Amino acid sequence: MMMSLMSRRSLLLFFASFFFYSIQLYSQGNSLLWRISGKNLQQPSYLYGTMHSADPRVFHFADSVMPALETCDAFAMEVVIDENVQNVLLANIFMTGETTLQSLLTPVQYDSLQWFAMRNTGMSITYFNKMKPLYVAMMLEMLSGEDSILNNADPFLDQYFENSATAQQKKIIGLETAEEQMAIFDVMSYKDQAQLLMKSMRDYSEDTTEFDQMVQYYLNNDLTKMMEFENDFAIPDSLYDALITQRNVKMARRIDSMINEQSIFIAVGAGHLGGEEGLVSLLRNKGYQVIPVIPIYSQYLKDGWYQSYSHKNHFKIDFPFQPALKKDNSGIGCDIYSSHVSEKSSSDELMEVKVYSQKLTREDFQSEVLSKFNGSKLQNNELNNFIYQDNGKLKGIGKTFFANDKTYVLLYTYKRSPKNDRRFFDSFSTLTQ
Repeated sequence: MMMSLMSRRSLLLFFASFFFYSIQLYSQGNSLLWRISGKNLQQPSYLYGTMHSADPRVFHFADSVMPALETCDAFAMEVVIDENVQNVLLANIFMTGETTLQSLLTPVQYDSLQWFAMRNTGMSITYFNKMKPLYVAMMLEMLSGEDSILNNADPFLDQYFENSATAQQKKIIGLETAEEQMAIFDVMSYKDQAQLLMKSMRDYSEDTTEFDQMVQYYLNNDLTKMMEFENDFAIPDSLYDALITQRNVKMARRIDSMINEQSIFIAVGAGHLGGEEGLVSLLRNKGYQVIPVIPIYSQYLKDGWYQSYSHKNHFKIDFPFQPALKKDNSGIGCDIYSSHVSEKSSSDELMEVKVYSQKLTREDFQSEVLSKFNGSKLQNNELNNFIYQDNGKLKGIGKTFFANDKTYVLLYTYKRSPKNDRRFFDSFSTLTQ
């Protein structure tokens, strides 16, 4: 029996989520983040359970998650989506020979599928007639409803982590190849896949109650409740073995090799974490200490702001929400903590902390900071407190701090008038190394 995201919303959502998220969740401890150490590792790595969703609620991370990503040298996910994936998809998604959906189904079943496709996607099932049935299930789900991929361009959680790691210029690693994942469904015959497709269509519902419940369990890091979450369907043992068991063994073997070369933040579907054949147990069996990082959310402040800590760069400061980190390797180079790259950010203001790993001279400051603003120049003679502008369109207030053998430059840019500048600047403090 397989734990699903939404038991009554059918296999469609399960198979649409398959690439990055499967939810057979029982585990040793209630946490989505796990610290991997021991066995002579020079630095710890981290294992994080994701939910393959763009739902804004699943981006409410525990305080420890983004700092763990920041401290690691590389990022790993199940499959890296690159230019090769489309070619692999086109080479594997269609049935061979003369087999079609129409030949696998009775006339009544095919007519029912046609009605379902037209009603939910506006597309004829003939567009999918040569596609393997389980991929048809995925496509119908992804194209159906208000949360269709056609209506929602927001990145899934896994993609968000990949984007964050890319912005930080970390190495991106795939635990599997696209070819390996595409081959998984081939353990089932076309006829058996077609019957699962029909079952998913019959069970389909737009009711999101159970999905909302699963999201709440996820937000609570409650792996036990996720384990107990019942579903109304079973999948063949051969498919379960291919989807979960064999993949876990393969990913654990590759993680074992990778984390001995560098520290890695590993993001995989939460369903791969738990159980005797889950990644936590498999890595422990290889001699590693895999310890849950207990989730704490104390940095989410009551007034809606977020108290951001950087353990790498030894400072804390308040942002209107959790900032994103990126790297700038031009010139001297710095780490940038910014509100600008978030979809929640206002176009009227930008808050940034730039951290340079040395003390900037006045000449460095001119070239590294002010040169980023076209036509900008200091309007007073002090680096600690300064005002800048960008061709008269943007105005800004800046402050500079020197500590921990670093230079911290705080920039608050606005279009009309400053609103949150005092809160932003006054909340900054450096931490002892």
